[in-house]
Amino acid sequence: SGQDQVAVGAGFCAVYGCTDAAALNFDPAANTDDGSCQYACTAAPYSENFDAGLGTWTQDVTDMDDWILDASGTTSSGTGPSDDVTGGGNYLYTESSANYLVTHGLTSECFDISALTNPCFSFMYHMYGTAMGTLEVYVNGNLEWSLSGDQGNSWIYAQVSLAAYAGTDVTIQILGT
Repeated sequence: SGQDQVAVGAGFCAVYGCTDAAALNFDPAANTDDGSCQYACTAAPYSENFDAGLGTWTQDVTDMDDWILDASGTTSSGTGPSDDVTGGGNYLYTESSANYLVTHGLTSECFDISALTNPCFSFMYHMYGTAMGTLEVYVNGNLEWSLSGDQGNSWIYAQVSLAAYAGTDVTIQILGT
C-alpha cells in the first residue's frame, strides 16, 4: 500500500519535504509533504488537570472515545471515582467493567526536560472495582511503571522518575487495559 503521483506533460514534478511553515525543518522548495515535519517540544515543567478536556494529550487513533471526561462517577456501579481529586473538577477514565482486555492509550505531546535537575512524571490514579485491569506508563516507548487490580476507592499519588531521560525530549503514554 502507499501513495504515488503521476504527471504527464510540462507541469508537476514532486519535490518532497516538510511543507508546514510552522515546523523546524520546513522546506520552502518542497511542494509535496513527505511526513518528515519536526516540531519543537514544550519546555517542562508542564501541568494538566483535564478539567477542560484532553489539553495537549491525544487518544490513540483506534480509541477515540475510550478515555471519558467526567466529573461525577463512572457508568458502572461499584467502580471508579465519584469526583476528581480536587473535589469539583473533571478527570479522565476508561471503563473496565465491559472492556475486558481492551487497551486504551493516551499520549502526551513531546516535552523538553533538559532544564530539569530531577525530572519526574507525577500523576494521580484511581483504580477501584473487581474488574480492574492494568494501568501502565511508557516513556519514549519504554515501560516505566505498571500497576494492576483493585487499589481501593481513593485517589493515589504516583511518580515515575525520568532521570534516565535527563537532557532529552520525552513523550509519555498512559495505557489502561
